[in-house]
Amino acid sequence: MDITAIISTAIERKATDIHLQEHRLPLLRTGMELFPLEGAVVKSCDISSWLHVYDCKLPRCGELSLAVDLQEGIRCRINIFPEYAGYHAALRLLYPLHWLPTDEDAVILERLSQMKHGLVLITGPTASGKTTTLWRIMEYLNNSRRCHLITLEDPIEYILPGKKALISQRELGKHFSTFQDGVRQALRQDPDVILVGEMRDGFTMEAALTAAETGHLVFSTLHTTSAAQTISRVVGAVPAVRQEELRCRLSMVLQAVLAQQRFCDDAGTHVAREVLFRTTAVAQLIRTGREYQLESILQTGAAYGMRTMEQALAFYGKKL
Repeated sequence: MDITAIISTAIERKATDIHLQEHRLPLLRTGMELFPLEGAVVKSCDISSWLHVYDCKLPRCGELSLAVDLQEGIRCRINIFPEYAGYHAALRLLYPLHWLPTDEDAVILERLSQMKHGLVLITGPTASGKTTTLWRIMEYLNNSRRCHLITLEDPIEYILPGKKALISQRELGKHFSTFQDGVRQALRQDPDVILVGEMRDGFTMEAALTAAETGHLVFSTLHTTSAAQTISRVVGAVPAVRQEELRCRLSMVLQAVLAQQRFCDDAGTHVAREVLFRTTAVAQLIRTGREYQLESILQTGAAYGMRTMEQALAFYGKKL
C-alpha cells in the first residue's frame, strides 16, 4: 500500500485527518465523519516503509509524534502508537491558512494581535479550530508589528516566516523539555509575544501568568468550552490554599477568552465563538470567585466586543 498516494487522495478530497490502522481500510475524515478509502488494508510494513523516509521507526511502546512537510505548503502532524489490533497512525493534515474570518471575527482577532501585554486564551474541544484561530492572530501580528514572537509548540504545525515580526519557533522535546521550561527560557530571550501551544498543567499556567505579569503578551489554549469554565480550570490547577492568590493574579492579566465550537451544515464548516474581554466588572468577578455570573456580562457586553456562545450560534441559525 502506498501511503503517499493515500495522503494525496486525502488532500484532493479536502480531508482533515487520516487513520491508518493495521488490518483495516484507511479512513479519511471529511466534515465531522470518518469514511473508508477502498483498496488494500493497512499493514505495519506499509507504515514502517513510509516512516523510513523521515528517518523514523515504529515505536514498540508509547508513541511517535512528529510533523513533516508534504506538498504546496501543506504539513502533516503524525502520531503513531501500538494498540491491541496492531499499529495505528493518526495523521492531521495542516493546510495553508486560506480561512478568512467573518468581518466581525476579523475585528476581534486583529484587536487581540495588537494588545501589548496580558494573557489571551483560545479554548474549545479537540478539532474546534483553536490552532487555526491562533495562527490567524499571529498572521495579523506578523504583518503589523515589529516585535519578537516566540512560539512553544508540540509539534510545530505551521511555519510562519517573519515579515515585520522576528519569529522564533521552538518545539517540545527538541528545543525545550517542558512548556514550563520553555516559558522560563523565553523570558530570557527578549520576547514581546509568547505563544504557549497548550497549558497542560498548573506549572505551565503559572509560568504563563508570570510572563504576562512581567509585561509580555501571552497566547495559549485550553480544552474548555466557555469563558467561565476556562477561569475555573486555570484556578483549579493549583492547590486550594493558593487559589485565592491565583484568582487575584489572573484578574489582573487576563485580557480575553475566545471559546470555540465547530460545526457543519449544508453551507460547510463553521466556527462559533464566545468572546470575553477584560473589563473592571469581569476582573472583579474573577477575583471574587463569581465567574458563574460572567454569562450576564457576556449577554450585555456587545459594546465591548463580547458575546455568548448562544448569540454566536444564532448568527448561523443554530441553537445552543
